Amino acid sequence: RPYQYHSSTSATGTSMPSSSTSAAPPPRREDIRKEGWAWKESLFLRQYRKRWLVLTCPPHPQPSRLLTFSKKQDYSARPTEDIDLRQCGTVKSADDLTNKPFSFTVQVPDRNFFLAVDNDADRNEWVAAIGRATTENRRVRSYSEEVEYQEQQARLAAARAAGD
Repeated sequence: RPYQYHSSTSATGTSMPSSSTSAAPPPRREDIRKEGWAWKESLFLRQYRKRWLVLTCPPHPQPSRLLTFSKKQDYSARPTEDIDLRQCGTVKSADDLTNKPFSFTVQVPDRNFFLAVDNDADRNEWVAAIGRATTENRRVRSYSEEVEYQEQQARLAAARAAGD
């Protein structure tokens, strides 16, 4: 049976186990803007692991997301990371920070995600695509959209607190 996505991913983008019953759908093919292999630095061991990277840009008001999976195009599996790009402060080259060629970082409030690809052109494409998605997410929301967003963030925070 395919994994049911849960909305317990933190606002900062870190993946969290979920006991929630509200399911978010896997990425829809038409929402995928870019996908491909990358190496992602793990949170605790700081080792780079090969991940299938997926950038989604669904219709508004759904947020653009950067997802990582263990296997290529296995969207029935739970993503290893689910980054809400509304939270993204910076996406930029990171060779100087990682000492790894063709690396880049996606920075959210509580974490910097470090990723690396095989060449400079791929890195530039990923940085540009994520940057565009981040900018699109920053358009001004209406009052009702802002209220809905704040309520969603409060529910996520409550779910995280209940899980601690």
